[in-house]
This record gives sequence, structure tokens and C-alpha cells, in this order.
Amino acid sequence: MLPTHVPPRLRHWLTWLLLLMAASVQAADRPALWLAQKYPGGLDLQQYWVSEKYDGVRGYWDGTALWTRQGERIAAPAWFTAGWPPASVEGELWAGRGRFADAQSTTRKAEPVDAEWRRIRFMLFDAPATPGPFDARLAALARFEKTVNQPWVQAAPQWKEVSEASLMKRMARTVKEGGEGLMLHRTSALYRSGRGDDVLKLKPQDDAEAQVIGHVPGRGKYAGQTGALLVRTATGQQFRLGSGLKDADRLHPPAIGSWVTYRYRGLHDSGLPRFASYWRVREDTALLQRE
Repeated sequence: MLPTHVPPRLRHWLTWLLLLMAASVQAADRPALWLAQKYPGGLDLQQYWVSEKYDGVRGYWDGTALWTRQGERIAAPAWFTAGWPPASVEGELWAGRGRFADAQSTTRKAEPVDAEWRRIRFMLFDAPATPGPFDARLAALARFEKTVNQPWVQAAPQWKEVSEASLMKRMARTVKEGGEGLMLHRTSALYRSGRGDDVLKLKPQDDAEAQVIGHVPGRGKYAGQTGALLVRTATGQQFRLGSGLKDADRLHPPAIGSWVTYRYRGLHDSGLPRFASYWRVREDTALLQRE
């Protein structure tokens, strides 16, 4: 809390500095989890377990509390984690297919709302502290699920695909039914943080995050509204994002400084996304620029 006698302009900059310092500490303390790469195709699929890619908020249980991938404490109700053993597991806090916004809103509240958390499931997909290959960690997840014996804690179903064609067919069916895509995890992989080819994601479209740095005025039928968002990626590239904005987004666009997710189809030679289209606001990306 800043003293009341601090001038308003100085108060603004001091507040910004304190928030930046807090974010730096948070970044240093956040769990070092794996990050998935795009599925390249042409792999020996017998070497991978396949699961659904759940469109929710990634959660990490460190044995005592739930955290986001960015190292932010998740204020879950006491009953939600009651009886969980002191073993680290990670998964997706998931409200169901097509309900990412509900999962995000629920898990970001400082004061949890029981009725909202009753809709959340914790879909387990890895056990960071368990030694050995992914097969051994799957066994640890099964033990965790059995120990807690709660319907909202489930080990994500894993299966094998026999061919590229069957994998693509399964991905298409999952998306048609409202899912986001599939994940592939190498059976022999040891747990390691950062991005690598042990964990892969397969979706019909690529997506990424960028920070809103401006609102471009609309023209024609969009006069007086937002025509496009001016965004900047974590690597510093800037571009306009107009496609995909709904009428409500143009009237009340995402705030400058917020992070949004966009979809795209490959990259130009310059590295900018092709056919970029606005998807949604991301409220859990405050530290993305530090990855």
C-alpha cells in the first residue's frame, strides 16, 4: 500500500513498478513445466500415447496447492483438493468442451464460487516428480486418481493409434464433437521442462498469443467502432488482427495491455502469421513474454 501523500502521477509509476517486480518474482518461482510442440507428422505412432487436448486452464498441484503454468496461485475451494496426497501432478482444469471461458473465469477468481467449481474437472496428464519414463508416470496418475477417489479428478484417457490416417480421423472427430485437438506423449520420455519433441499437439489450426497494444479505428459499417486490434507477439512482431472480431468485440474491444489468442495457418517468410484471426482473450498470460 502506497502512502496517501504520494502525488497521483508518481503513484501511477510506483504502482506499475511494484506490479512488475511482483511479476518478476512470480516468474522466478513458477513451476518449470513442459511445453508442447506442433505435431510434425511421419512419426512411429507406436512410440506415443495419444489423449484429447483439453481446452481449459493448466493446473499444477505441488503437493499442497494448485498453481497455473505462470506460477499464479489458484484459489480452489478447500473441498476441491481435500485429501489430495503430497505428490506433484499436473493436468487441465476443464469445464467441458467449448467452455474454456467458464474454466478461465472460475479458476481466476480470488474468492472461489462453489457452484462454478462443481463444473470443473481436473484432468491429469503428467506427474513431474515421478522418476522414469512417461509409462511410469501414467501409473502414478492412476494411483493418484484412485487415492483421492473424487469424481472431479480423472486421469486423462490415453490410447495408441495404429497409423497416421487413424490419428487424423480421430483428431477430426474430436474437433467435430467440440474438442480442441489431440496430444501425443512419447512413451519413453523422461519429464523435462521447456519445449521439446516428447510432447506434441495436433490441431486443425495453429494458435498463439499476442498482447494488444492499440485499437485501429473502423471504417464503413465499422465507423465509430474498433476495426482491428494492433497486437505484438512475445518475440516483438506487430500486426493487425481484425478478422474474427464479433460486433461485441468491436464495441468493447480487449483492453490495451491484455493478451489475446489468435488462430492462423502457417507463417509468412517474415515470420508473421498467415490468415490470422482473433479467437479470444487470455487472462492467464501475464508472464508469457518471459517464456
